Amino acid sequence: MKHRVILIGVLTFLGLATSQPSPFKTRLEGAIRSGGDSYAQVLLAQDPAQRLCTQYRGQLPGALLPQFLQEQKALIQYPAGGKLLGDWRNGEQVFTDPKRGNCYACHQGDPKQLAYGTMGPSLTGYGSRGASEAVLRYTYEKIYNSWAYVPCSLMYRGGVHGLFTPEETADLVAFLVDPHSPINQR
Repeated sequence: MKHRVILIGVLTFLGLATSQPSPFKTRLEGAIRSGGDSYAQVLLAQDPAQRLCTQYRGQLPGALLPQFLQEQKALIQYPAGGKLLGDWRNGEQVFTDPKRGNCYACHQGDPKQLAYGTMGPSLTGYGSRGASEAVLRYTYEKIYNSWAYVPCSLMYRGGVHGLFTPEETADLVAFLVDPHSPINQR
């Protein structure tokens, strides 16, 4: 978790730094050189997809998109037995856990919850989409690896990075689509 926070800070700093005039870039390069092993490890921890997103500042060229999306889709792992709909009560636990899902940091969920982020869309009433195979598959894949649908999205790749298992991803899907889930209560 600590490394992820550092990585986000470094990436934000790098994005700002590389968009500034060259004197700032010179200072940035000096900071990188003098930052020590842990700073370097954070920078080196990027996977190939993250390096592309950093290189192109989140705006991948169209020519790279098909392969990028295919590679991201290939990273998605499914629950044993292929069941994409788990237990919504377990999904609620993952959704609200700040060390795992932490979904409230960016999304509104349960309409009774007063504190939530607005970076992502509201998920209140998500179940109104239904629970067809297509809805379940899209929801599962988007949660497990958001970059399979939106390259370089701010939504982290929780399944890919092991913050939750394929079974817990199915539980999150249930939390979003089950009509008895607090998200779908008005």
